Amino acid sequence: MIVPPKPKRGKRSPFYWWRRWKSHQYLPVRAGLLARIQNGDFDYPNLFEWAKYEKHYMNDEHDAYRAEYKGWGDIEFTEKWIDIEKRYMKRYNKLFEDACEVEQRHLIGLVDAFFNEFILSKDAIRAIMEEFGGTVEELYHYIEKLQVGVRSDSDAKQLKRLRQKYGL
Repeated sequence: MIVPPKPKRGKRSPFYWWRRWKSHQYLPVRAGLLARIQNGDFDYPNLFEWAKYEKHYMNDEHDAYRAEYKGWGDIEFTEKWIDIEKRYMKRYNKLFEDACEVEQRHLIGLVDAFFNEFILSKDAIRAIMEEFGGTVEELYHYIEKLQVGVRSDSDAKQLKRLRQKYGL
Protein backbone atom coordinates (compact mmCIF):
# COMPACT_ATOMS: atom_id res chain seq x y z
CA MET A 1 0.00 0.00 0.00
CA ILE A 2 1.33 3.41 -0.96
CA VAL A 3 0.98 5.81 1.94
CA PRO A 4 0.79 9.50 1.00
CA PRO A 5 2.88 11.96 2.98
CA LYS A 6 1.26 13.34 6.09
CA PRO A 7 -0.46 16.65 5.22
CA LYS A 8 0.86 19.79 6.83
CA ARG A 9 -1.19 21.41 9.51
CA GLY A 10 -3.79 23.58 7.81
CA LYS A 11 -7.18 25.01 8.51
CA ARG A 12 -9.19 22.40 10.39
CA SER A 13 -12.66 22.26 11.79
CA PRO A 14 -12.82 21.85 15.57
CA PHE A 15 -15.66 19.39 14.96
CA TYR A 16 -13.59 17.09 12.73
CA TRP A 17 -10.05 17.54 14.08
CA TRP A 18 -9.17 13.89 13.40
CA ARG A 19 -9.58 14.20 9.61
CA ARG A 20 -6.40 15.21 7.79
CA TRP A 21 -7.87 15.30 4.26
CA LYS A 22 -10.87 16.97 2.68
CA SER A 23 -14.13 15.06 2.89
CA HIS A 24 -16.21 14.06 -0.11
CA GLN A 25 -18.53 16.76 -1.46
CA TYR A 26 -22.01 15.28 -1.85
CA LEU A 27 -24.44 16.44 -4.52
CA PRO A 28 -27.89 17.63 -3.43
CA VAL A 29 -30.80 15.20 -3.73
CA ARG A 30 -32.38 17.26 -6.51
CA ALA A 31 -29.40 16.41 -8.77
CA GLY A 32 -30.89 12.97 -9.40
CA LEU A 33 -29.86 9.49 -8.33
CA LEU A 34 -27.67 8.64 -11.32
CA ALA A 35 -25.72 11.91 -11.03
CA ARG A 36 -25.18 11.28 -7.32
CA ILE A 37 -23.99 7.74 -8.03
CA GLN A 38 -21.57 9.00 -10.69
CA ASN A 39 -20.31 11.63 -8.23
CA GLY A 40 -19.44 8.83 -5.79
CA ASP A 41 -21.95 9.75 -3.10
CA PHE A 42 -22.65 6.08 -2.34
CA ASP A 43 -19.13 4.67 -2.77
CA TYR A 44 -17.02 3.00 -0.11
CA PRO A 45 -15.68 5.80 2.13
CA ASN A 46 -11.99 6.76 2.07
CA LEU A 47 -11.99 7.02 5.85
CA PHE A 48 -10.98 3.36 6.21
CA GLU A 49 -7.80 4.05 4.20
CA TRP A 50 -7.14 7.20 6.20
CA ALA A 51 -7.32 5.13 9.39
CA LYS A 52 -4.70 2.74 7.98
CA TYR A 53 -2.49 5.71 7.14
CA GLU A 54 -2.60 6.80 10.78
CA LYS A 55 -1.03 3.50 11.84
CA HIS A 56 1.75 4.00 9.29
CA TYR A 57 2.36 7.53 10.55
CA MET A 58 2.48 6.21 14.11
CA ASN A 59 5.05 3.59 13.13
CA ASP A 60 7.15 6.25 11.37
CA GLU A 61 7.15 8.44 14.47
CA HIS A 62 7.97 5.43 16.66
CA ASP A 63 10.91 4.60 14.38
CA ALA A 64 12.17 8.19 14.60
CA TYR A 65 11.89 8.09 18.39
CA ARG A 66 13.63 4.71 18.52
CA ALA A 67 16.54 6.13 16.48
CA GLU A 68 17.08 9.02 18.92
CA TYR A 69 16.37 7.06 22.14
CA LYS A 70 19.35 6.91 24.50
CA GLY A 71 17.78 5.66 27.69
CA TRP A 72 17.94 2.24 29.25
CA GLY A 73 15.15 -0.28 29.63
CA ASP A 74 12.29 -1.12 27.32
CA ILE A 75 11.50 1.73 24.96
CA GLU A 76 7.84 0.72 24.63
CA PHE A 77 7.17 1.63 28.27
CA THR A 78 8.54 5.16 28.06
CA GLU A 79 6.16 8.06 28.42
CA LYS A 80 6.90 9.59 25.02
CA TRP A 81 6.32 6.26 23.22
CA ILE A 82 2.96 5.85 24.93
CA ASP A 83 1.99 9.47 24.15
CA ILE A 84 2.76 8.94 20.46
CA GLU A 85 0.65 5.79 20.48
CA LYS A 86 -2.26 7.47 22.29
CA ARG A 87 -2.34 10.39 19.84
CA TYR A 88 -2.42 8.28 16.72
CA MET A 89 -4.74 5.59 18.08
CA LYS A 90 -7.25 8.25 19.19
CA ARG A 91 -7.30 9.61 15.62
CA TYR A 92 -7.43 6.05 14.21
CA ASN A 93 -10.41 5.12 16.38
CA LYS A 94 -12.32 8.29 15.49
CA LEU A 95 -11.65 7.75 11.76
CA PHE A 96 -12.73 4.12 11.92
CA GLU A 97 -15.89 5.03 13.84
CA ASP A 98 -16.69 7.72 11.27
CA ALA A 99 -16.00 5.30 8.41
CA CYS A 100 -18.43 2.72 9.79
CA GLU A 101 -21.08 5.39 10.29
CA VAL A 102 -20.61 6.82 6.77
CA GLU A 103 -20.68 3.36 5.19
CA GLN A 104 -23.92 2.52 6.99
CA ARG A 105 -25.41 5.87 5.95
CA HIS A 106 -24.41 5.24 2.32
CA LEU A 107 -26.03 1.80 2.26
CA ILE A 108 -29.25 2.93 3.90
CA GLY A 109 -29.37 6.03 1.70
CA LEU A 110 -28.81 3.95 -1.42
CA VAL A 111 -31.69 1.61 -0.57
CA ASP A 112 -33.94 4.60 0.17
CA ALA A 113 -32.91 6.33 -3.07
CA PHE A 114 -33.58 3.19 -5.12
CA PHE A 115 -36.93 2.79 -3.35
CA ASN A 116 -37.90 6.37 -4.22
CA GLU A 117 -36.64 6.10 -7.80
CA PHE A 118 -37.92 2.66 -8.77
CA ILE A 119 -41.06 0.67 -8.08
CA LEU A 120 -39.53 -2.09 -5.97
CA SER A 121 -39.82 -2.88 -2.29
CA LYS A 122 -36.89 -2.18 0.06
CA ASP A 123 -36.53 -5.89 0.81
CA ALA A 124 -36.30 -6.69 -2.89
CA ILE A 125 -33.68 -3.97 -3.37
CA ARG A 126 -31.64 -5.30 -0.44
CA ALA A 127 -31.84 -8.84 -1.86
CA ILE A 128 -30.65 -7.61 -5.25
CA MET A 129 -27.82 -5.64 -3.63
CA GLU A 130 -26.63 -8.71 -1.70
CA GLU A 131 -26.36 -10.82 -4.84
CA PHE A 132 -25.11 -8.16 -7.25
CA GLY A 133 -21.37 -8.09 -7.93
CA GLY A 134 -20.82 -4.95 -10.00
CA THR A 135 -20.48 -1.24 -9.35
CA VAL A 136 -23.23 0.99 -7.99
CA GLU A 137 -23.83 2.47 -11.44
CA GLU A 138 -24.21 -1.02 -12.94
CA LEU A 139 -26.62 -1.83 -10.12
CA TYR A 140 -28.64 1.26 -11.02
CA HIS A 141 -28.95 0.16 -14.66
CA TYR A 142 -29.77 -3.43 -13.60
CA ILE A 143 -32.58 -2.31 -11.29
CA GLU A 144 -33.79 0.06 -14.01
CA LYS A 145 -34.33 -2.99 -16.24
CA LEU A 146 -36.25 -4.80 -13.48
CA GLN A 147 -38.56 -1.87 -12.80
CA VAL A 148 -42.04 -3.35 -13.10
CA GLY A 149 -45.13 -3.42 -10.86
CA VAL A 150 -45.99 -1.64 -7.64
CA ARG A 151 -45.09 -2.08 -3.99
CA SER A 152 -47.81 -4.54 -2.82
CA ASP A 153 -47.37 -8.25 -2.06
CA SER A 154 -49.69 -9.42 -4.84
CA ASP A 155 -47.71 -7.44 -7.40
CA ALA A 156 -44.47 -8.81 -5.97
CA LYS A 157 -45.78 -12.34 -6.57
CA GLN A 158 -46.81 -11.38 -10.09
CA LEU A 159 -43.35 -9.88 -10.69
CA LYS A 160 -41.77 -13.14 -9.48
CA ARG A 161 -43.92 -15.15 -11.92
CA LEU A 162 -42.94 -12.82 -14.77
CA ARG A 163 -39.25 -13.20 -13.94
CA GLN A 164 -39.54 -16.98 -13.95
CA LYS A 165 -41.48 -16.93 -17.21
CA TYR A 166 -39.04 -14.69 -19.07
CA GLY A 167 -35.86 -15.86 -17.34
CA LEU A 168 -34.88 -12.59 -15.62
